[in-house]
Amino acid sequence: MSRKQAIGERFGNASDRYARHAVVQRWAAARLADRIVVTGCGPAAPGRKLRVLEIGAGTGLLTEALQRRLAGSGIEAEWTVTDLSPAMLDRARDALARARPVHRPRYLVMDAEQPAVRGGYDLICGSLAMQWFLDRELTLGRLAALLAPDGVLAVSTLCAGSLASWHAALRAERLQPAGLDLPTAGQLQTEWPGGGHGAWSVETVLQAHASGMDFLRGLRGIGADLGREGLRPADPLALRRSLRRFEREHGATASYCIGIGLFRRSSRRGVFVTGTGTGIGKTLVAACLVRAWQASYWKPLQTGIDDDVADSVTVVQLAGLPPGRLLPPTHVLRAPLSPEAAARLEGVAIDAASIRLPATMDGPLVVEGAGGLMVPIADGELMIDLIARLRLPVVLVASSTLGTINHTLLSLEALRARDLPVLGVILSGPPTPGNREAIERHGKVRVLAEVPMLDRVDAASVEAAAALMPTLESLLALGVQ
Repeated sequence: MSRKQAIGERFGNASDRYARHAVVQRWAAARLADRIVVTGCGPAAPGRKLRVLEIGAGTGLLTEALQRRLAGSGIEAEWTVTDLSPAMLDRARDALARARPVHRPRYLVMDAEQPAVRGGYDLICGSLAMQWFLDRELTLGRLAALLAPDGVLAVSTLCAGSLASWHAALRAERLQPAGLDLPTAGQLQTEWPGGGHGAWSVETVLQAHASGMDFLRGLRGIGADLGREGLRPADPLALRRSLRRFEREHGATASYCIGIGLFRRSSRRGVFVTGTGTGIGKTLVAACLVRAWQASYWKPLQTGIDDDVADSVTVVQLAGLPPGRLLPPTHVLRAPLSPEAAARLEGVAIDAASIRLPATMDGPLVVEGAGGLMVPIADGELMIDLIARLRLPVVLVASSTLGTINHTLLSLEALRARDLPVLGVILSGPPTPGNREAIERHGKVRVLAEVPMLDRVDAASVEAAAALMPTLESLLALGVQ
């Protein structure tokens, strides 16, 4: 029997008791469902149903949690629910029938590593199934290939550090746990497929048990491979000592490190250039990127034209944009204020929801924001909300000088709180190695380039600075952070 067949059989044998013991699994499913809804996975065309593929559905914990949330958001969906184990799939079908789902799924016995379905899914999701993959990177690539443009791949998995207290109790009695080779968040991040952007986060969940034996019964109840977890040692007395130590030193509390990853397949090649504040050098950086990538340029909200030359005009002059690569702004406003305040002065109402990515010529698109992330653009709408809707990875421009660490780390935290992909930071100003190192280390981000102070800002100096910029392909290959 192959390892994959053994996994399917083991979970099938546990299917009748799985739901009673799946405390952490239920939490992970609910958490993943919340993240999917917050990230946004609705179909692009109004009136079209969301196409959903679930992998490793088990007894239907994620299906049930996500169906409730999507129905509450008014999203209609067509579901294909799959699992390696026919018995598990039967349990999921029974559980969902009792829950009276809004959308009745199609059920399919399938190995997620060999997906036997046609593509075009808006959402592919799976909770705590990925740790059983024999080849994570290859499988993620196959699943991503089944996504429609702008489709989302959302998965959770156990990560390195799980069951640390139990493993410590085993080692203290000279027993070696032989469980799954679980990945770190850094390993997972390198395995995302190309042609899109995504990020992983890891949370630690604690589950208290009445005793060590109760903990072992829980593992058996969810079909854990007890032999591989080091629970059948040659010395049964040593196992009993480990259980007592687990109770005495750790309160029979097991820890689980749950990684949640969300990946979006790109429908457009490009970036959104934002900054840690106003006057930080966004327009100069945007001009450098446009020049380096031979990209199109779009600034949807242009303010302050009474006091200065419009940024779009500046980029045309500095980057030498050919006709057709400068895309007209959605709104041009006179006052040097936030878009919301400037529009109010002119009696203009900005409909933020109507701002959509424009059609472009072949090649990438550089979009420049106005001000920083929290600049108001309309009633109840900030610049960061526009970034979330346009779904382009972010390049954050920051000053290189005093005060930049605080501003940059706060901006990165705001982007990651919304699950927005960050390609990296570009520093503007005189080189300051200490600030660069602190931003990379504390912000867990790459500094992509440093644009020095320019004696003259003209087309020639921008061409020289553009040579410092990484290619878009290299950034996408490195992935988001």
